[in-house]
Amino acid sequence: MGGRTHARRLDVWLGASCVLVIAFSALQIALFSFGRDQSIYAVVADGILDGELPYRDRWDFKPPGIFLLYAGAQAVFGRTMLAPRLLEIICLIASCGLMVSLGRRLFADSRSGLIAGGIAAWVHAQMEFWHSGQPESFGGALTIAGLWLATSDSENRRARWAAWLTCGACFGVAFLLKPPLGGGALVCTIYLMRRASFRGVGPLVSLVPALAVGFGVLVPIAACALWFWAAGGWEALRWTLFEFTPGYTKLGWAGGNAAGAFYYAIQMAFTRFSAVLAIGAVAAGIGAPVSSREREGLALILGVLALHLAGIGMQAKFFEYHFGASLPLVALLAGLGWLKVWRAAVRRGPGGAVAFASLIVVAAMARRAVLDVPEGYWVRSAERVKFALGLSEHETREELDRRFYYVADFNLAADRDVAKRITELTEPGTTIFVWGFEPAIYWFADRPPASRFIYNVAQRAQWGRDRARADLLSDLERNPPELFVVQHHDYFKFVTGDDLDSAQAVATFPELEALLQRDFEKLEQIEDFEIYRRRGQPTALRAISTTVLRPD
Repeated sequence: MGGRTHARRLDVWLGASCVLVIAFSALQIALFSFGRDQSIYAVVADGILDGELPYRDRWDFKPPGIFLLYAGAQAVFGRTMLAPRLLEIICLIASCGLMVSLGRRLFADSRSGLIAGGIAAWVHAQMEFWHSGQPESFGGALTIAGLWLATSDSENRRARWAAWLTCGACFGVAFLLKPPLGGGALVCTIYLMRRASFRGVGPLVSLVPALAVGFGVLVPIAACALWFWAAGGWEALRWTLFEFTPGYTKLGWAGGNAAGAFYYAIQMAFTRFSAVLAIGAVAAGIGAPVSSREREGLALILGVLALHLAGIGMQAKFFEYHFGASLPLVALLAGLGWLKVWRAAVRRGPGGAVAFASLIVVAAMARRAVLDVPEGYWVRSAERVKFALGLSEHETREELDRRFYYVADFNLAADRDVAKRITELTEPGTTIFVWGFEPAIYWFADRPPASRFIYNVAQRAQWGRDRARADLLSDLERNPPELFVVQHHDYFKFVTGDDLDSAQAVATFPELEALLQRDFEKLEQIEDFEIYRRRGQPTALRAISTTVLRPD
């Protein structure tokens, strides 16, 4: 009796620890600022809320789902950097709850799902501001929801149909975020058909789940396509996603063949981000089965994961955020493995539980998920907690951003400074144009862009740029900007295909160079950004000073 009581207390301690990790991770995410990609999504979302269309009116080459999610977040929570993070937190917490249920269904023990949720939240928070808030971040939550719906096994016929349709819809929305993420529907369909055959139904009846899931997948995709078609944006979408984007995907970093890229994606998913994931996955494979459905559950999870990783291998860039939807699946495997370790540990009493906790802590400290942010996750997370508690030396969010929120050439504080200067120079509603890769300037300044091209990759890329340049010149002629900002030191060979920054790329675009020299004069420079004002129209601008701020 005493042994069972100790075991229950240890389980309570385990559950409380997992919940605490999830809460701590959610706090970190709430304090993330924008990176470059997040600012792109937010600027396009602004346009959607103003009645504009992605691609036609605000251009990026990501699929449309992420813009709609950011627009929804800003509509509900307001136009702040916190809005999409709140949506991200909601998705994360919901995923953790569904993982608990999946652990109970697939492995006959909800503790595996609770551990998996803690691991998934911990790793997600370590992805930091740059690699979170991405399409894959939300696609992971949709994937977990799809798995949960596929495994519902309700006895009620209507409930089963609703679950199958909603499962398909989850993967359909995931497809709109990143097409390979929709592949989970295929694996879930095979799973459902196999379950139907086990119940002894005929081959035609076993096709019913496939039809329901397939219809559910098509609904959000068809609705999105119809929206673009009816609003007159289909041609812009078609050119962007089916002509321009394939050129970008060819700029992969990995050499060799498809099999090698797939293997590298597997290696990264299991070993790159956390030793907790790696050790847990190994333990899941070598430990004794915990339920009669374990192999079935592992097959389902690994099947969806394989399609995710195949998509990452096909893209062959292997950015950390590309794994955002796959890591929760790896966490489900790791949660099962750590459950097996936990069960062995608690049989040895409190000492075993202490040993388990020590192993978890050492594994968590052994590897960080990303290495491209300043000062590392531990220092950053401590400073964010101090800031939230009012104990930080950084009194404002802007001061915190200035210390922590930069990666390589990206500097959020510089974007804020340029945007602040633009608001000093212009009245609300004044159009501006940024020739560079910093859409955050538009967002912070709250000034409308003079062109659909809120950054200039399309004009600098080695493919498809003739049309993009013609469209840009047409936009600038139709809607002349009052201020023209030119960025230096934004080199993106893996995106544009060359080693030129934006300032150097002006010389490769004679029409734009002529427009800049003819119609604009340099006003000042802030860090890497030159600010030009339109000649002969001083009344359109506020009173200005030509003092050069922080010259390069």
